[in-house]
Amino acid sequence: MKPGTQRIVLTAGAFAVLGVSYGLNWHWETLWSLVALSALAAWTYRSSRGMALFLLTVISLPLSIKWALPYGDLHLPSEWLIAALALVVAAHLCSAEGWQLLKKYPLPALWIASFIPAVALSEMPGTSLKFWVLNGLLVTVFYYGCIWWGSRGKPIPIVPFLWAMIPVLCLGAVQFYKYDFNPVTITGIYRPFFYSHTMLGATLAVLAGYSVGRASTQSSWRWPAAVLVGLASISGSRAAFWSVAFMLVLWLLVRLPAWLRIALPLVTVAGGLALFGTSKIEQAFAYNSYESHDPQASLAEKSLSVTNVQTDASNIERLNRWVSALRMFKARPWVGFGPGTYQFTYIPFQEERLENRLTVRNPDSPPEGSGGSAHSELLLQLSENGVGSTLIFLLMLGRWIFFGFFRSGLRDPLLPLFLGLSTYLLHMQFNNFLNQPVFAFLFWSFAAYFDLQLTQRRHELLP
Repeated sequence: MKPGTQRIVLTAGAFAVLGVSYGLNWHWETLWSLVALSALAAWTYRSSRGMALFLLTVISLPLSIKWALPYGDLHLPSEWLIAALALVVAAHLCSAEGWQLLKKYPLPALWIASFIPAVALSEMPGTSLKFWVLNGLLVTVFYYGCIWWGSRGKPIPIVPFLWAMIPVLCLGAVQFYKYDFNPVTITGIYRPFFYSHTMLGATLAVLAGYSVGRASTQSSWRWPAAVLVGLASISGSRAAFWSVAFMLVLWLLVRLPAWLRIALPLVTVAGGLALFGTSKIEQAFAYNSYESHDPQASLAEKSLSVTNVQTDASNIERLNRWVSALRMFKARPWVGFGPGTYQFTYIPFQEERLENRLTVRNPDSPPEGSGGSAHSELLLQLSENGVGSTLIFLLMLGRWIFFGFFRSGLRDPLLPLFLGLSTYLLHMQFNNFLNQPVFAFLFWSFAAYFDLQLTQRRHELLP
């Protein structure tokens, strides 16, 4: 059969199946979506327009809206485009060159593969399978897709992403004005695009770190850096505020010789403990009365509330989630309870002394303002996947920290990528966003271009 005839037969057959499914009302939405994204992926691969689809996906990320569909909630159009793009990237990786790239950059693939035992032995196999597929799609598209196109000289598409963020920020400003700048409303002013100001703050912090690094060598990035640092600091997210502060400290330390970058912080901490002992630290936790949700509190007071574990319900509930995650890890250290299952399985592991108004007793009916899961990327992985996935993840982070902090300089192309990633090194101790497409793009694309820079550097050093 000729190729043209084959295409006609396949197309007619696809429409016949879709027509029957629609007429019988039998999963027709799922089938139509699969056929459409497969057709888009095939056309993109054949026409070599993968980078164009990737740019479209990146632009759609901040502007996507969560929709409730018969087969689950999706952020559209970004997650639909990600699924199509994953097929394109997977087809490239199946080539001889693609296998070489997988062997050269194996850690993210190993991390995804390490989910398999936890999925197989999960308390909720269906939920874990969906969570594993989602993470696999995100790593495939945003890490290995960037590796594929970055190795061909394509730049990281941060500027298009920044332009797509502008409507979101404008919407937030308009809605904040509409509510008379009442700080209580800041949680939901970015909906329907960002479900919380916390995730927006984490996103702005990563962009701020990247921009500060670029501004070190390019004056055109100075204004974006200043704006993004300011927006992340006033986003209402305490973790974002301290992430930016942490990043700026690293930026200052990178100006020093490599040995001083670790010696100076150690001497500073040792000197502080020698002068004041641990009494100041104990007082910060025992007598801090600042409340993170106090509408009358200033930005400084809200930021300092992170050590209030006596009356701040948000902090106490975080401790409760961390304790629960550690108890779950102790119960199942090797495979965990299954990817994506923490929010359904942690309730029996809660600490009674830490229960508060935000404590969840029924996962189907959480208290108002109580969301999220373990509020820690590492503890979440320990409780859901066990020790294997967490060790691989820590190995990736350790590699980026070593080369980004100790082996880069102020004019090094690694610096912007490292400073962006560094904000999440702190933020991930308090929140977990790697399964959110908009944030996963920043994390995995920065990681991919960081690894590409390291490879290029090694090649330049070879005789």
